[in-house]
Amino acid sequence: MKKSVNIFLCAALATSSFAVEKRKIDFVVGVDGDFKAAMNAAKSAGASESSHYVIFFPDGEYNIGSLTGDSNQMTTFTASNTSLVGQSADKTVLYNKSINEGISVTATLKVSANGVYMQDITLYNKANYGNENNCGSACRHDALMTVGDKLVYKNVKLLSTQDTYYTKLNGGKGRSYWEGGQIEGTVDFICGDGDVFFEGTNLVMRRSGGYITASQNNTEWGYVFNNATITVTNNSFNGTFYLGRSWGTARTVFLNTRMIAQPTAEGWQKNMNSAPKVFGEYNSKDGNGNPVNTSKRRTYFDGSKDGSTATLKTVWDANDAAKYTLQNVLKGNDNWDPTKLTAQAGTPKIEQQGAEIVWSDDDNARAWVVFVNGKYKANVVAPSFSLDGIAEGSKITVRAANSMGGLGAYSNEVTTVEANATYYKVTIGEAIGGTVISNIAGDKVMEGKKATFTAQPFAGWTFAGWTFDAGSGPNIAGLGLDGSSATLEITAECDIGLTPSFEAKGTTKFQAETGIIENAINESTNAGFAGTGYINFGTGTSTVKVPVYTEAAGEYKLTMTYANGSNAARSLSVKTEEGDAQELEFETTANWTTYVTKEADIKLPAGASYITFATVGGNDGPNLDQVELTAVNVVAPPDSDSTTAIGLLEEPRLEYTSSTSVRLFSTTGKLLRESTGAAISTNGLPRGIYIMQVRDGSRNMQKTIRVK
Repeated sequence: MKKSVNIFLCAALATSSFAVEKRKIDFVVGVDGDFKAAMNAAKSAGASESSHYVIFFPDGEYNIGSLTGDSNQMTTFTASNTSLVGQSADKTVLYNKSINEGISVTATLKVSANGVYMQDITLYNKANYGNENNCGSACRHDALMTVGDKLVYKNVKLLSTQDTYYTKLNGGKGRSYWEGGQIEGTVDFICGDGDVFFEGTNLVMRRSGGYITASQNNTEWGYVFNNATITVTNNSFNGTFYLGRSWGTARTVFLNTRMIAQPTAEGWQKNMNSAPKVFGEYNSKDGNGNPVNTSKRRTYFDGSKDGSTATLKTVWDANDAAKYTLQNVLKGNDNWDPTKLTAQAGTPKIEQQGAEIVWSDDDNARAWVVFVNGKYKANVVAPSFSLDGIAEGSKITVRAANSMGGLGAYSNEVTTVEANATYYKVTIGEAIGGTVISNIAGDKVMEGKKATFTAQPFAGWTFAGWTFDAGSGPNIAGLGLDGSSATLEITAECDIGLTPSFEAKGTTKFQAETGIIENAINESTNAGFAGTGYINFGTGTSTVKVPVYTEAAGEYKLTMTYANGSNAARSLSVKTEEGDAQELEFETTANWTTYVTKEADIKLPAGASYITFATVGGNDGPNLDQVELTAVNVVAPPDSDSTTAIGLLEEPRLEYTSSTSVRLFSTTGKLLRESTGAAISTNGLPRGIYIMQVRDGSRNMQKTIRVK
């Protein structure tokens, strides 16, 4: 017999001892909504460099031009620190069909953000692809346009004609890394600015007399191709195209290129707008591995528009090429190493055990994606998948997601066999100040499985204990488990209901970025903040619920550290669980790296609670760094002995009878336990403060107690 199950596990897990934080894929297109919903969710997710928001596309064609594009079918993506991951590069296709040609207005996807990661996706502009010889003198239809820094592409394909891939700077920076993948086009199909390193990328020329690159690099390195392959779609194009031309101060380098199709003998076009700064080629080989004849490569260049000239060494030796390493080109001032992001997690080896598919854990896996008969089915953060509802004879495969959400190789395939099993309900209660890591996959636990639950506190917080919820029917409340251990191991033989509690004793400062974020960003761009970052609010409804802790209820002075580098004051609404919202105005600061404080008076309950900060009237807010609490007028909680029976405390005004009702609440008002005519045991309650209510007819008593 199978039992219905309801499980509540926190989606955003705190950093644990794992090499990679365990976290589910955040949004699956076609399951959780369409790409428009995914973009909106990503913008409000509060992602960071170390914790990307991952959008996954199962195989299929997605017409984003019509869904999220503007009047020219260009979609603009603005969510930094987001991953766009497909099931496979060839079969996961995002496309548009731009109407009016022109650079900057046609892209299938325009990325105006930093820290975006893409893997196993094709971006396809259908405007003139396949009709290259009949599209007139200009066929500028981008597949990808970028205005950002620290962008990564693994096994990504771009399909279009002219200006297929257009790169721009964002605040003077524009670093991008390509690993594998393919870019197709006709004229200037890799064009723009920034430092871009291409490792093992296939370059496909789709017409005669075209140009692979047109760079206007105002950065130090420009476009660097290493171990690239050049091919053509028609053999008649071989020997007719150019490696590149200078849009303006061009810097383009080809190292160790396999030229199955070769450019013209001179290699580089003589002039465009201005003379290039760097054109270089080293160790080019033909399709059979033989050296390419580069003796006629052009060395003199001039600018047809500005009259500049340059004489360059365009055929390089090993010494010339030696400094053009990935590390030198992309490290910047922050030693960025994108290869750490593209590293794939291990390939799982799966097997069926009873009514589950299981495999070994992997510290380098963020999550695992399960496919049934080749189709996306689920993603899990534990190394198992329940076969409840899966037909016998189904073919199961599993892929591990790396820290960015990119999927590694498919596991071995398992064909399922019949296995009857009983499942039990699992409920994890909400806790302030931490979360729960579990080996339970999906929303149920199979009978006999050893379930593990680890209470993981946020920075500055400590684990205080477990509360075991009674629920209905057989449950773990009566198993006599030790609620003081942060990790519980429970062999599933009944319903499981438990809630962790966390404390922040001795702490008065709390970081805003540890809160629950909605339509805001956990950012670390502007130096001078405490902790790991600050909250950059967005327009519209934008909030963060910051967890705080107090030993006693009462009035507190709230000191908020913030920066407001804009030219006008900005407001936030501040609300606690004990008072009404108050609107505060945050004056301007010298710049966004100057942090100052603002004070307000608030009321807080004892124990853990939230302070909610929200934008006002749809307007932007200041950058909120941290909050500090100072007691002003509080009532110290009474001391009491450790109590084994609640409800039988000495109270002369009440007589305990069979009709006496005893109820126990957390300090946040959550009902934990209740009884009629009998005492409530404190067994399993974590240390802390609780509120007890005793009622007998018209008489009642409320008392604060402490469990030590």
